[in-house]
Amino acid sequence: MLKKKSKKISENKKNFYVGILCSVAIFLMGVIYLTIPAYYGLDAMNNVNANNIFVSGLLMFACVNLVKYIVVGKNPTSERVYMTIACAGSGALDIILGGFFEDQHMVLAISILVFVLSMTTVKLYTIDYYHERKDAFFYIETMLLCLFLIVGVVISVNLFKDSAIQTIMLGFLFIIIGILDGVNISIKAMLKAQRFLNKIKLK
Repeated sequence: MLKKKSKKISENKKNFYVGILCSVAIFLMGVIYLTIPAYYGLDAMNNVNANNIFVSGLLMFACVNLVKYIVVGKNPTSERVYMTIACAGSGALDIILGGFFEDQHMVLAISILVFVLSMTTVKLYTIDYYHERKDAFFYIETMLLCLFLIVGVVISVNLFKDSAIQTIMLGFLFIIIGILDGVNISIKAMLKAQRFLNKIKLK
């Protein structure tokens, strides 16, 4: 019994550390995107296609989700697999639309919106999973999803036709994704840690 308990605790720690490292990787990628305009200069950014930066970000995000799936293992809703598919689909859409439309700024806005809506659909499936089982984590997932959806939609509809600003906004998008994912993982790990729950004394 004791061995089984210690195994669960160690597995919880492994999931937490892997998840946090992946969230930090996404966060740092967003920070790098923020610094790109300052590093290259505004004049040089006029020759940069922000769509390529967005696709590279999706590739990184897809790899992070695959790492979580391989290292942590399959979760009941297969959320990480669907997120990887959503990233691949959004990236492919951006590349395909880029070949048909001259206005690359419009293509980027559409691709970001599709990415946000795809991720929202995946998360809704996870939320429904918790809701059906009357799991209180349903409320936390819903709150984090609402924040992501608001930020994602605002960014997609407010992209100015300037590569520097677009790159900065992409940086903010991935920073928010990294933060929300880190918060989700941290809360989930703490709720599974009995020694943490024993210290909560609400009055």
